[in-house]
Amino acid sequence: MGDVTLVLRDVREEAQDTKSFVFDAEGLAGATAGQYLIVKLDAPTDPRRGNRSFTMANAPTEDRVTITTRMRITSPFKGKLASLAPGDRLAAKGPFGKFVLHDGDAPALFLAGGIGVTPFRSMIRHAIDTGQTLDMTLLTSDRVPEAIPFREELEKLAEERRWFRLGRTVTRPDRSEAPWSGRIARIDGPWIEEHIRDAARVVAYICGPPAFVEAMQTHVQSIGVSNDRIRVEPFIGY
Repeated sequence: MGDVTLVLRDVREEAQDTKSFVFDAEGLAGATAGQYLIVKLDAPTDPRRGNRSFTMANAPTEDRVTITTRMRITSPFKGKLASLAPGDRLAAKGPFGKFVLHDGDAPALFLAGGIGVTPFRSMIRHAIDTGQTLDMTLLTSDRVPEAIPFREELEKLAEERRWFRLGRTVTRPDRSEAPWSGRIARIDGPWIEEHIRDAARVVAYICGPPAFVEAMQTHVQSIGVSNDRIRVEPFIGY
């Protein structure tokens, strides 16, 4: 880990109220899929002095760093982030974090609440790029269909690879203008159990808002996943 300089190259709409900021990274070395950077912005009125942690949504095999974040939250930090233009340079530190894929052949279960899908996009993309075929299941929960990050990309990958399964649920389709014919509910134990073959062998990874992470821990425990096989990464609002 060390000092990193991020140079903005592109900003794209990833989903409703969600943007991906794509950077060249100078000084970044040894990153593992699922890790994060601490990014510093010049936002004098920000209560946290312009410092935020962002999981890298890109795989280490990709040549640029991607930070994907919800933009509907109003804060001095998000305001500064939204004002960035290509060529702008940011200071960062990293990589940090132990929310990384386990060694061995135990199946991986990924549970993502909203933007908590970012580390899983990194892990799945890295597995593909390096020729891994570890059994992976990703279950996501979003408010509305329009807010699902990486929707088309991940659905296409799931169609192409037998070792990667994807399940989606939406909680507030009544607030959406897009059609939705899929599941309408929160993630629960029985639905998780429908998607995995051997709960005792699964290593479960949970990422999302703190309340989501707490609820998912209870659900995976209820279907037989032991505490020592559960990894968590709570995301707080920015």
